[in-house]
Amino acid sequence: MSEDPFFSLSEDSTWNACIGQQGDELHYVEGYLEAASELANAVIDKNMLDKRDTLVLPILYNARHAIELVLKYVAGQLFDCGVLAQRHPANHDIKGLWDHLVAADVADEAIRNHLKALERFVISLDRIDDDGQELRYHVNRDGETSLKGESLANIVVIRDNLKELSSVVDGLMHRMIGFVAERKSGTYTARCSRADLREIAGMMPPLADWGTEAFTEAKNAVKERFSLNNAQFSKAIDAIKGNREFNGMIGGEIDLPYLLDDEVMLVVEQWRALHADRAEKEPEVVEGSRFRSADLIANIKKRRECVDALSGTITSHEAADLEALFYLGRGDFFPELFEERAAAYLETIGDDAELRARTARMLDKTNLLACLERGARRAGRLSLAEQLSAPPVEKIAPQNDASSQATA
Repeated sequence: MSEDPFFSLSEDSTWNACIGQQGDELHYVEGYLEAASELANAVIDKNMLDKRDTLVLPILYNARHAIELVLKYVAGQLFDCGVLAQRHPANHDIKGLWDHLVAADVADEAIRNHLKALERFVISLDRIDDDGQELRYHVNRDGETSLKGESLANIVVIRDNLKELSSVVDGLMHRMIGFVAERKSGTYTARCSRADLREIAGMMPPLADWGTEAFTEAKNAVKERFSLNNAQFSKAIDAIKGNREFNGMIGGEIDLPYLLDDEVMLVVEQWRALHADRAEKEPEVVEGSRFRSADLIANIKKRRECVDALSGTITSHEAADLEALFYLGRGDFFPELFEERAAAYLETIGDDAELRARTARMLDKTNLLACLERGARRAGRLSLAEQLSAPPVEKIAPQNDASSQATA
């Protein structure tokens, strides 16, 4: 046959798998670990007693290779973002690689904990196969029988521990993805990652209580948990105070570049007027036949009135801040980038027509209130967030003289 036996494709694309340039580094880790688990489950669930002795080898090898790959992934990511000064030698020594990462004492509590949880799996497989050869070949490089110090392995025990290994590896991979992304925010110290600083901010009392016993107790707890000396603790506190989100967590307030809290509430007031018919209603699917031109015209008119009400109040600078606040609340970027993102939005607002259009688009967003509230919290405007989360105050219509006298 002329067709490639493994890489030719059929007319049915259902089972086409992405590899190579369409694949992903983490697919290798997940694939080998999933293969180990699936094989162990198959042997037990299908009562494949006659295949215990053959399938146990690829089960264990796949588990070992998955550990090797995840350690190399972590080491590579840490080197690329400048945390590791040098790469580990390119070999199959999982214990040496694990030791290399532990010795680096990475400034991230979660990564250190995940590596610690991985220790017993590394030690177990390194003990029987320290170079990745013994589980692959019957005879090792020294010409001796592989695994000669072992006689039995229980597949049920292996399967149960593969579940824990999968959880540890998954946690380590996801934390590395988050860690690398957080480094780009610039919020970290030599001993604390951004995630650590968030935890520390959550452990500290409100700023009003600093200088009290509550502060001293929190300080000692933070130093013990994160193994910080006084200087390292001080640097962590400085980083927290300089961060919009974390400063807000300890009760601080940081102004937005141009937008005032009252101006945000004016926007929300017009948003509520435009979406009055949505108040306390569940989302629903509306059939096209139920739309009426009169309703559309009324909505367009109301929309124009709401935009008019904000004209002269919301300038292009304030509109840019508002847009940044909305997308911050949606989770599109770190609070550290607020000023940069607002400046980028400002550059795209060229004239009054564009300003009106952008204001209208903000008012059209049904999730505007929720995103502004989350954005305010992340931007360090807690007082604004509280106003946004409070129920709207009903306005009492003024009475004319005649009605007042009648009531009296």
